[in-house]
Amino acid sequence: MLVKISEKLAILNKKRPFSQNTLISLRENQNLEWTYNSNAIEGNTLSLKETKVVLEGITMGGKTVIEHLEVINHNEAICFLEELVKNRSIVSQRNINDLHLLVLKGIDTQTQENIGKTMS
Repeated sequence: MLVKISEKLAILNKKRPFSQNTLISLRENQNLEWTYNSNAIEGNTLSLKETKVVLEGITMGGKTVIEHLEVINHNEAICFLEELVKNRSIVSQRNINDLHLLVLKGIDTQTQENIGKTMS
């Protein structure tokens, strides 16, 4: 298995540096996969293709508002996390709370109201 990984890495390295469009495409695909899989684990019934459509701003008939919000919120949390990394921010209770709030925005208002009150 390590040999296969090394071979694939060599092929990938030959294609570097990647164009800006390729980097954007890779990032979007990674975020789509991450969002889909994270939400699927939690019981969201949107397919990978439906998740992509929701991320493009289109709603899916027959799916709940909560399922749509889970996708949108998860993507916003990823973007927030990417900004934290880009800015080399330290991991703080505030950042964790902010991520939690982004994920639950419009879904769990009780948790949103209490976030930070129980965590000092």
